[in-house]
Amino acid sequence: MARKGPLFTLLGGGALAAVLLAASVNAAAGDDDEQQNVAGATPPTQAATTAPPPTTPPAVAEEVEPLTYVGYIDGGGASVAIVVNGTEAVAYVCNGSEIEAWFNGPAVNQELLLEAENGELIGSFDDAGAEGETIVDGQTWTFHIEHVEAPEGLYRFADTVVGGAEVEGGWIVLPDGTQVGITTVDGVPRPAPPLDPRTGEVVLEGTTVTVDRVG
Repeated sequence: MARKGPLFTLLGGGALAAVLLAASVNAAAGDDDEQQNVAGATPPTQAATTAPPPTTPPAVAEEVEPLTYVGYIDGGGASVAIVVNGTEAVAYVCNGSEIEAWFNGPAVNQELLLEAENGELIGSFDDAGAEGETIVDGQTWTFHIEHVEAPEGLYRFADTVVGGAEVEGGWIVLPDGTQVGITTVDGVPRPAPPLDPRTGEVVLEGTTVTVDRVG
């Protein structure tokens, strides 16, 4: 077998060196690409933290002061009192001797639509006064009455035993100081005794009691 010469040995060593060099360069390039991929990698997206909306305190309903209106029916002969408390109203019509009626019902959009066992009252109101029409025991009256402040107004004493008798009463205290009212004792109506508007006290069946101002 022929022995290879030095030239072939040198060429073979050079080829091997070239192959090793190329492999080294490719390996280095691969490392650089891997490092670049790692360096350029997009970090995982963190979920956005949403702060809870600010808490709004519940609205507080504004307290509305009751409105009180009193006066005579047009032409006289009886009196009317109306107390509006929010969206509800109560009214009293009385002639001071035997005719009376207690009404209640809605007071919405400054309109009144009130009913009683023996009549009805319809009308309207504003800050200055109230007006309308009422029917009591078949009699129809119109009214234009004014807004008032205590001690003027409407007073009521209801369903109470005084001196052994069932007593109910209503009083309308007018701006001129006049009082119009009826007390019913065991079902029998009679003119109401004088009421002290400053204290609300009145003597019923020989006993001094306190009457509440409506509203």
